[in-house]
Amino acid sequence: MGVGEYGDLFWDLAPSMVYAAGTEFHARIYVANITDVDRQYMLMATVSREDQVLSEFPVTVDGAAWFTVEANNVVSLPGAMTVDYSDAVLTLSLYEKESNQVTDSIFTALTSQGTQYFPQLPGLPQLPTGATADMMSPLMTLVVLMMVMMMLSSVMKGAAK
Repeated sequence: MGVGEYGDLFWDLAPSMVYAAGTEFHARIYVANITDVDRQYMLMATVSREDQVLSEFPVTVDGAAWFTVEANNVVSLPGAMTVDYSDAVLTLSLYEKESNQVTDSIFTALTSQGTQYFPQLPGLPQLPTGATADMMSPLMTLVVLMMVMMMLSSVMKGAAK
């Protein structure tokens, strides 16, 4: 059995959320044991920005780092978390004890002011930044203004007939 076949990890957080560093947020985490034997798992949270790890810590379940999920079962783990950073990516990894490997990971972007400060998520292309992003806003304004003028001109031509 290869890594990734030992369990699955899900949560109810969106791919991104506006977040103020140091505030508590609530999440429900689901761990699925997709094997025919009981397994022990551990959750590890990592906060990163670009390629730099800012913080890493275990997420305890009932005060313990490792917890058991029965064979072919899913557990629901409600809880709350506080992260000391925003404009970063929060990754939650599921470790399986027997293989001592990460079997699944999930992530969300913690942004301070919406998509303008959206951090790079794993596996996605880089968003435009710098001069390219600064030029997009005036360009879009010009395009929208031209479309409005074209629509008004066609309406006025139709009314004149």
